[in-house]
Amino acid sequence: MIRRILLTSLIVVLSGALLGCWFHFVGKLSAQGRAQANCRKVEVVLLDSLESAIVDKQEVLDSLTRCAVGKHTCRIDLDSIEKALLARGEVMSAQVYAANEQTLAVELTQRKPVIRLENAALRWYADPEGYLFPVTNAVDVPIVTGHIPLSLDRKLRGLVPEEERDWLLGMVTLARYIDSKPALRKEIAQMDISEDGDIVLYTRSAGPAIIFGDSGDYVTKFAKLDAWWRNIAPQLEEGKTYKTINLKYNNQIICKQL
Repeated sequence: MIRRILLTSLIVVLSGALLGCWFHFVGKLSAQGRAQANCRKVEVVLLDSLESAIVDKQEVLDSLTRCAVGKHTCRIDLDSIEKALLARGEVMSAQVYAANEQTLAVELTQRKPVIRLENAALRWYADPEGYLFPVTNAVDVPIVTGHIPLSLDRKLRGLVPEEERDWLLGMVTLARYIDSKPALRKEIAQMDISEDGDIVLYTRSAGPAIIFGDSGDYVTKFAKLDAWWRNIAPQLEEGKTYKTINLKYNNQIICKQL
């Protein structure tokens, strides 16, 4: 009886040992397989694709496919890819990870352009926080030209110096207000900065240039512009036009004839 019990115990121990060795062997083969698995495809997802289209998804996909596909998945430097994506400027956040042994997944959140600044042949977008980045794809936002009082550089990606930030944020606020009003969004095509710093608005119709002054008190100024459009412009004599209408002074609209 004792002999039978000992024999049974020995069989159980040996079976357990063999089973443990088997699982260890299979696990080791699986780990080796993962270590040797090559990336076969890249998947790029724009998490806010319905809100913005500033990132060229296909360009990102093509670029990452060239640098990742064919490499061992475990050897792909995910941190370096994320940093490279963020350096593009139009990408606000990037998460890169191995979705499985053969697929590299990329999730991007885009910046939302509010205005476009143009200086000679150089162009930048600004987002609601005043973050500047070079123009890549065209987006329909108000354009700012002229004597822009910012230290702009071809490689600029980020916030402008603190002493310039108030001006830029004022322009951003003005542009967002224009975008929130269908009539203004339809009519205002460009904001030009004159030599003396005044904002001058140009309309899509062949109307007078609108001297706006600075970006302050914009609600009152646009109310005066609305009064001009509704009550004054329709009553002008046929053939009579103005070169400018000036909204920068309190409680008055100053018109200058051609």
